[in-house]
Amino acid sequence: MEATEADSQAFVKILEASMVSFLPMAINAAVRLGILEILQAAEQVAEDEETTLSAMEITARLQGRTASLEETETSLNRILRALASHGLLTATSTGSSVTRYMQDPVTLLACSKLDQAVLHGGNAFAMVHGSAFFPFTQQNKTYAQTFNNAMSGHSQLFMIKFLDTYGGLQTLHSLVDVGGGNGDCLRSITTRYPHIRGINLELPHVVEKAPSYPGVEHVAGDMFVDIPKADAIFMKWIIHDWDDESCLKILKNCHRSLPPHGKVILVEFILPDIVQESSDDRLAYYLDINMLGFAPGGMERTKGQFETLSLASGFSKLDIICKFYGMSVMEILK
Repeated sequence: MEATEADSQAFVKILEASMVSFLPMAINAAVRLGILEILQAAEQVAEDEETTLSAMEITARLQGRTASLEETETSLNRILRALASHGLLTATSTGSSVTRYMQDPVTLLACSKLDQAVLHGGNAFAMVHGSAFFPFTQQNKTYAQTFNNAMSGHSQLFMIKFLDTYGGLQTLHSLVDVGGGNGDCLRSITTRYPHIRGINLELPHVVEKAPSYPGVEHVAGDMFVDIPKADAIFMKWIIHDWDDESCLKILKNCHRSLPPHGKVILVEFILPDIVQESSDDRLAYYLDINMLGFAPGGMERTKGQFETLSLASGFSKLDIICKFYGMSVMEILK
């Protein structure tokens, strides 16, 4: 006898009912993993802005993980989608915070004027949106939140590997993160090293929404004017936003704020002297195109260019300490 549509639906319902015990198992796992608290914390940071976290971004916040990021993300995603199928969570197709930023219409439209920037100079982002990138984010809160979420999501994943690889933090008692966004990098550092006093230097509109973290002080300021004093200064993806003259101002302010034998911990992509075809190098080239479109004078640089800026700012030397995820961790020594 041929099964009717009603028969098929009934059969599926029976199977669903027979397996419903797996739902409380998934709920129990979510509760024990602290997933709801992680999502709630993200909502509190964003306040009235719409907030979503990818499985990878939730994975980066999990405590007690010993499996790899990729393995945990795969397992976690299976639990999340089961919960979402019952309306306990809301699933979106927007991807990670970095993907949402890169695919945002504001971002994509700016790239449409790259040819004009090549022919006539100037900044492609400003040609499209009427102002340079950072002034635009101060006026457009929704896009600013998208950008800050992307930087925060990337930092959380990056810091897991950074803390397992870089060994230059143990002897520090204080650390300034210049342009540290919501303070995610410092939160990771002070959690691993509670003896370090973290100082997050950011623009006032960022500090206004930054969450409170143990051991982290948010300071509203301007890196072009003054940088708080500390044993060391951390900068991730800051120098590449600016032209050489602006970078010299930032680095000279760093030099003034550091004690003798202090250091700047710089995280950036490093361009090879001769064009290479590796995935790491291609990623650096893509980001360099991003800088061409978004940051007036901003660029990815070679090691030689970083050394020139460092020495001209009064520092004695630059060392590349380690490299992962395509990014290099450098120490600029006073």
